[in-house]
Amino acid sequence: MANVRLKNITKRFGSVTAVNNVCLDIPHGKVTALLGPSGCGKTTILLMLAGIYKPTEGEIYFDDLQVNGIPPQLRNVGLVFQSYALYPHMTAFENIAFPLKLKKLPKAEIQKGVEEIAEVVQIGDLLDRKPGQMSGGQQQRVALCRALVKKPDLLLLDEPLSNLDARLRLETRAEIKRIQQELGITTILVTHDQVEAVTMADQVAVLKAGVLQQYGTPKELLEQPANLFVASFLGDPPMNLLQGELEYQEGRCYFRSGRSLRLPVPPLAAKGLQKSPGQKLILGIRPEHLTITWERGRAPWRGKVFLVEFLGRDKLLDFRFGDQSLRVLVPATFPVERGEVLGIEPQVEHLHIFDPQTGLALTGPPEGLRACSDHEPA
Repeated sequence: MANVRLKNITKRFGSVTAVNNVCLDIPHGKVTALLGPSGCGKTTILLMLAGIYKPTEGEIYFDDLQVNGIPPQLRNVGLVFQSYALYPHMTAFENIAFPLKLKKLPKAEIQKGVEEIAEVVQIGDLLDRKPGQMSGGQQQRVALCRALVKKPDLLLLDEPLSNLDARLRLETRAEIKRIQQELGITTILVTHDQVEAVTMADQVAVLKAGVLQQYGTPKELLEQPANLFVASFLGDPPMNLLQGELEYQEGRCYFRSGRSLRLPVPPLAAKGLQKSPGQKLILGIRPEHLTITWERGRAPWRGKVFLVEFLGRDKLLDFRFGDQSLRVLVPATFPVERGEVLGIEPQVEHLHIFDPQTGLALTGPPEGLRACSDHEPA
């Protein structure tokens, strides 16, 4: 199978629209993440790909074959659920072999298939154990084997790591990525965890209330968010968002927020603006793109440290300007105390400007990075 294509997919449950006019081209052999908060429609899309749900409108293609009317058992899709859904009375071997037994394959072929996939996933020593004798991570690998043993064209992962502890999630993320790259299988991952999405996926589709907001590589989404939702949902710590307005002086364009925050808008960013004084805007900049300085004349902003959060290898400094806050990420070794007054210098090449009414970015992203629905993102 070369790729998966969703063309204007809509799914309604009565009066509720769970997925609204979504278009996606998912390339062969890559990992694509469906990312968004609970209720955004990502699992509904996954279940439509599996054939468990039928689209209300639109078409789904595997290569050039429309699969809307093809039942799940004929789609050659592997599905790993959040709960793993292993049979507790069966051994790992029997759980993995179950899809092959349904196909009524010879015993020797089943034995060979289970052993081969168990070797790839590195659980050969667990095949005689039942789920109750295994850890969460081991059960997750057995569930992955069961999905892979029938050599599916498409692997669907529905929040596969959410039941694991933090360290095991880290290890399992890397393991799933290794297996996917080794087998070269097209994989679609459903997750609400942005770290999981950007570390595991080659491209990410961000959803909100059933509408596709943006589709691109993790780098594109982080550096060139299409709207306020994408800008605030991706990034840890999240992007600073400051409300303000345009100001012009001596032919130059400035962003002003309250009395204390004033910043020249770079010429490249200013090109996307209507240049009407007093125009309301939201300026976004990530905490890692702000620099602390003690030189009074250098920094355009000065503020008192309201809070210092220790994050391990970093510290997060919280400055307050009226009812707005500004967070700056610095190394853990940076000497700073609560109450200190410091200069804050933004890296202007990393500024983002948004329309507060539509939420859309006014300074990008480039063509091709916006959502591909027929209407603008919500």
